[in-house]
Amino acid sequence: MFLDKLKEKRNRLKKFAHIFAGMVILIHAYERYESGHSTYLFFALAGFVFLAVAIFHHQLQHKYPKIDSLFFLIEGLLSFIVAYEYFHVGKKIIPFMYLFAGSLQMLSIYFFSHKLSKLNKSKE
Repeated sequence: MFLDKLKEKRNRLKKFAHIFAGMVILIHAYERYESGHSTYLFFALAGFVFLAVAIFHHQLQHKYPKIDSLFFLIEGLLSFIVAYEYFHVGKKIIPFMYLFAGSLQMLSIYFFSHKLSKLNKSKE
């Protein structure tokens, strides 16, 4: 019973993380669109994909157990790209926030894959 609640809480946290990342990427896509850069399409597509992953998280996770790690990797890489773009235009503080977010996303890959490998070992 306690483990079920913990699993449900963890899944809600993952879903929230994907929603949050999707919204941040969509905001960045809008900023790129307003400034006239053509890369806004790439960021908009990624943002909508992350939101779709969040909406269908439960179904996707049952079919593909490592889907979270893959999308956290993509989200982390996009955070690093956004940080680079902000450094390039001379921003001082906000790039560090994106570097921090990207680092947390990369760290979450380790924790989720570590938990998944422990779960697979206990099933054997």
